[in-house]
Amino acid sequence: MINQKDKKVAEIIRRIHKSALQKGKKGRHIKKEIVTENRMISVFCNEYGMNPGKCAKVLNATYDEEQTTDSIIRILRLRKMANPSERKAMFNWADEITNCMEKAINGSKNAFERYKKLMDRISAEFVTQKDREMDKDYRCPERIAVIMIYRKYPEIDKFDDTSLIYSMGSTLSRHFFYDIGDIISDVYNFVPYTAEENRKKDDDEGEKKEKITYEQALQRIDKLENILERTNVMLQELQDEFDEQLETSKVNELADFFAKLNSEKYGCILDELVMVRKGVDELRKSNYELPVEISGLLIMVKKLIQFVMDCHINPIMRLNSVKEVSASDVEFCNYEGTPFKTPDEKKKVRVISPGWIYKDKELQISRPKLREEQ
Repeated sequence: MINQKDKKVAEIIRRIHKSALQKGKKGRHIKKEIVTENRMISVFCNEYGMNPGKCAKVLNATYDEEQTTDSIIRILRLRKMANPSERKAMFNWADEITNCMEKAINGSKNAFERYKKLMDRISAEFVTQKDREMDKDYRCPERIAVIMIYRKYPEIDKFDDTSLIYSMGSTLSRHFFYDIGDIISDVYNFVPYTAEENRKKDDDEGEKKEKITYEQALQRIDKLENILERTNVMLQELQDEFDEQLETSKVNELADFFAKLNSEKYGCILDELVMVRKGVDELRKSNYELPVEISGLLIMVKKLIQFVMDCHINPIMRLNSVKEVSASDVEFCNYEGTPFKTPDEKKKVRVISPGWIYKDKELQISRPKLREEQ
């Protein structure tokens, strides 16, 4: 529980609100996808081991979204959180650090020191500085921590900033999280967090500053320089994030286009193309003379297939192939047949729709359809 009646705590909450307003303004043009991602994270905050299907149901019921199991999997893959154990590790870290921040906001110096140690685990376990320099900051544990602290300690949201928090992408969330730590250290005069590799250098400089009579002026200059440097970094990261969002939007639009092509509404065109090509190949093998009247149609089918392949849209399974599968094998497929009695039970199934994937991004467009063989 955060003690809002304490004057220093009230000052921290006010300054956190001010930072949220500043970051929220920078994120006002961020797309709905960012809001959906943050809402998804908030759902996982309640149950770290939740599977994508359950997450979609809770998300839709809580926020009036229209997400599917596949769309949740797509988001998790994009954010490099698809591995359940790795995802759970990040949420456990976020839970631990938000507990420390709650105590630090209430004035605990020991909790703030623990918070700084947990911050060092980011680069060691989740996201390296090299990843961020190479624009590979798909994961953002700080983003999870920001959402979690607002969920666990709603008293921090005195000014109704949740909508602003949910508008922040990885870059803004990370810098907002840094701001919270800086505000706590400033109000209570704690030693602020610096990266582990720079801490010894900062401590040495701090000792030198203590010997100088105009120490407060130097501290102020140092603080302003840090703010300027962090702002410049944030602006560059925001541009990188915008470019990434633009690329992601293009990929999603391409995936949605082919998903519609293969929907039942339009007759599963991708599946039909595969079946037509397979049928024509079998006819040619049997030396069947195709009528001249349909030769133009077959050329068009061939060109359509070439277009799909050139877009790097490939089938996941081989049509009409027969496989032996267990319950875990069909988890991400549309399965028609009797229920599996045990996890180890094997069933023979036929592939009636191969499923499709955008190969470059490992993005699933449609699920394979499997039917149990009697």
